[in-house]
Amino acid sequence: MGNNAKVGGILSIVSGVFGFIGGGFYILMIYMFNFMLTMPQTQYPMTPEFPQEMFQMMAIIYGGIGLMFALIGALAIVGGVYAIKKKNWVLALAGAIASTVTFFPCGIPAVIFVSLGKEEFTAGEPPA
Repeated sequence: MGNNAKVGGILSIVSGVFGFIGGGFYILMIYMFNFMLTMPQTQYPMTPEFPQEMFQMMAIIYGGIGLMFALIGALAIVGGVYAIKKKNWVLALAGAIASTVTFFPCGIPAVIFVSLGKEEFTAGEPPA
């Protein structure tokens, strides 16, 4: 079968899109927490006062996780594009490994297919 790299690239792109969307949801959660905790209607008798420093810490943590997932998803997308074009096997494999972090069910087959399709990639031609 001569399309192992192409299948691995498609799986990497799918996983990268899921990672990018997941990173967006983490960043969106910051705004949801801020909205929920600053509304005066949410001050139930059992709820303690929520300090601003605690919200800032949560924003840093969730923002960092969201940014990490978005960057890893972008790497998976770029690696998937290189795998489909069959240009750079190292970058395609790095993208497939990154796709394992973002969406495991698509990431593992992506690594397998990109690894099996190593012979399909063109050798780097020297510039003219």
